[in-house]
Amino acid sequence: MKPPALSRPLALALAAILGFALAPLRAGEIADAGRWTLTPTFGFSLAARLGSLIPLANTADVPGVETSLESTSPDAGLWLGYRLGTRFEIQAGASTGRASIFDDIGIGFAGIPLGKFLVAHTDVWSVGARLLYGFSAGSFEPYLAAGFGITMMNAGEIGSKTRPAIEFGAGLKARLADRLRAVFEIRDTVTFFRYFEDFRIAYIMIYTAETAGVQHRLGARLGLEFGF
Repeated sequence: MKPPALSRPLALALAAILGFALAPLRAGEIADAGRWTLTPTFGFSLAARLGSLIPLANTADVPGVETSLESTSPDAGLWLGYRLGTRFEIQAGASTGRASIFDDIGIGFAGIPLGKFLVAHTDVWSVGARLLYGFSAGSFEPYLAAGFGITMMNAGEIGSKTRPAIEFGAGLKARLADRLRAVFEIRDTVTFFRYFEDFRIAYIMIYTAETAGVQHRLGARLGLEFGF
């Protein structure tokens, strides 16, 4: 004989009782760390490819040119977060850093190495929002992050441009005190600049321009999270 099935009202009542029983635990965990968080960060980004100049078919002795954006200072950022529960957190923030645009000619005429040439110094600003998902509420909390925003690249005399950006990250928070955590994160900031269209670039007509419409700026950041 099968045991009698629970009626729907009784099952809903049990679920409600369980939810109320767990609610103080969740609230207590959040209160220990603070529902709001403020996280200053410092980090770095690897070089991102902006495009290249390809010699025309009848100019076989002309070297190709690769153009890249390379960081010249750490990125500094500030993030304000709000914990939605023990797993989810919304953050909004901004970051800035210095970078330079380089033309890399590599091997030039007659096999002579020519190397990199500075095109312009740039200020790179980013503003955005993201969602964090944590896998643990203990002393060590690994998490994943994804967000969107805008990035502005100001390259002085050759111009400035603002484009959309998205970001993906994976990190670890380590509890130092009840309301203080150290943060380490690896990230990929994806931007959509079109270098030869967005900036005032002049190049010799023996080249054709190949624009990289998507840039991946891989990097890492360290921070201190304050809960309140």
